Order: sequence, then C-alpha cells, then structure tokens
Amino acid sequence: MNKIAENKTRKRLRITLCILYLFEIVLCTMPYLQYIDPKTGVLTSLSVLDMLSYLGASFSDAELGRSLTKAALFMIVLFIIPIVGFFFCALDKERNLKNVASLICCLLGVLSILFVVTGSTISLGSMLGLLLYLLICFLTTISIFARYIKTPDEQQN
Repeated sequence: MNKIAENKTRKRLRITLCILYLFEIVLCTMPYLQYIDPKTGVLTSLSVLDMLSYLGASFSDAELGRSLTKAALFMIVLFIIPIVGFFFCALDKERNLKNVASLICCLLGVLSILFVVTGSTISLGSMLGLLLYLLICFLTTISIFARYIKTPDEQQN
C-alpha cells in the first residue's frame, strides 16, 4: 500500500482508535458472561480473565470443568483481538493497512462475542464490547476516507 504522510486528522483518528482498543482490553476485566451455577442456583458473572484462569484448574464437577475449559479456550480469542487491533493502529502511521486490520478485528470481535458469549449469557462487559466494536468500525471507515481527502495545507503543495 502507498505510504502517505499522516496529517492532524488522520493522527487524531489513529490515536482515538488506539484508545478505543485499550478500552476493549480493559472491558475484558468486566463481567463478560453470566451463567446459573447448577449446584447452588446462583447467577455467576465471569470476566475474560476469570475464564482464562480456568485453563489449568481442576474441578470437582467434571462436566462443569470441561465446559469452562472449552469456554476459556475461546476467551483467548476475545482477549487477543483488541491487542492485535491496538498494535496495528499504534504502529502503522503511513499506510492504510491499519484500517483494513481494524475492520477485520472489529468483524472478528463482534462475531466472537456473538458466538462465544451467546445472547442468553451476555453481560455488561460483552455488551459494551459490542458497542465499542461498532464505534471502532465507524471510526475506521471515516479513517479510510480521511486518507483520500486532502486538507487545504496538502492542496497547496
């Protein structure tokens, strides 16, 4: 892709995208899914980091342990997607590759939330994550078009 020097508008959009991806990473510490514990009947909320801690744990109930371990493997995806999007936006200043990667990360993030955290187990963190991914997608689209629009300073040169 062609390298174009970054102007103020594109720089602000890139920094905003980086901050939004950091918020996505922070949302992984909030309650992401909820389920009713079969033994106690209590509604339990888990964050992505809680689920990742179940990867090496041993459980007294084997069926619950298998289901939580499978869910924890999928939670890795929910944690890695915003990290990849952040690094693309932070490190790519001159090319349009950050916008393409950001759109792919948004699509993968929304699909992973919808398929891993289903509608019946959705919680506050995953709902805010969906909304942030939609905002990131909107700002990425603006950033794509801002790349091809020249400012008055660039038109004089």
